[in-house]
Amino acid sequence: MSVIAGRIADAIRPVLPGVVLSFGRVAGAPDPMLRYAVIRPAGGSSGDRVRRPQFTLDVMGLKDGDATQTAALVEAAIQRMREPVAGLVFLAPSEPSFTTTAEGRPLSSVAIAAITETEPV
Repeated sequence: MSVIAGRIADAIRPVLPGVVLSFGRVAGAPDPMLRYAVIRPAGGSSGDRVRRPQFTLDVMGLKDGDATQTAALVEAAIQRMREPVAGLVFLAPSEPSFTTTAEGRPLSSVAIAAITETEPV
């Protein structure tokens, strides 16, 4: 996990109680009785003074239900990312997009634009 993704994870973990948080993908077959959140790199740019990495946060709810609870978790994560996060200059989460998985699990995705110093500390 990158340093920046780790800082995002550290920031949102407290508002995602009971959610299995990982980087890149859900490892193995998802347990239908657990919720998952995955932070995935999505490109970005770097310059002389700042980096602008981008990520996607995917939050997957329980099988056959809980779209409302999943949406509430996503909204809590968005609100947390709008607050200052240690080691990051700025985070800009997008509005979430909603779909379902093939198994009927609600899935919300949020694009995240970050601004950091060229060398994160």
